[in-house]
Amino acid sequence: MFRTRTAALVLALPLLAGCGGERPAEVTGTVTIDGQKLAEGEIIFESADGSKTPAAAPIKDGAYTVMILPGAKKVRINASRPPKKRDPVLGDAARESMLGPEYNEKTTLTADVKPGKNEGVDFQVKERPK
Repeated sequence: MFRTRTAALVLALPLLAGCGGERPAEVTGTVTIDGQKLAEGEIIFESADGSKTPAAAPIKDGAYTVMILPGAKKVRINASRPPKKRDPVLGDAARESMLGPEYNEKTTLTADVKPGKNEGVDFQVKERPK
């Protein structure tokens, strides 16, 4: 019984270490929109080459924290607002993007995530005209 448990533990250790032994890095920062803290939204870090699983985190009062494997990343930021005209079906539930495609679908934002803690990974975006 002891040998079975020991063998299972030894076999499981490489799996616990993750892909290639890489550990997620902690990334923290702020997102400002037109110079003000973004009240709420979402930030997504994706591998520039698509080789690693993306990670997302909420943005609250301009701040975010996300755990992601190190490497070059494309960064997407999403934030929404009520539309100019009330939707006749959805009413106030309808939302529109506050940001242009250069911050999400066609992002130009990048980050180079190093192992360990990455503090001050900040982004400045501009609001899409209403």
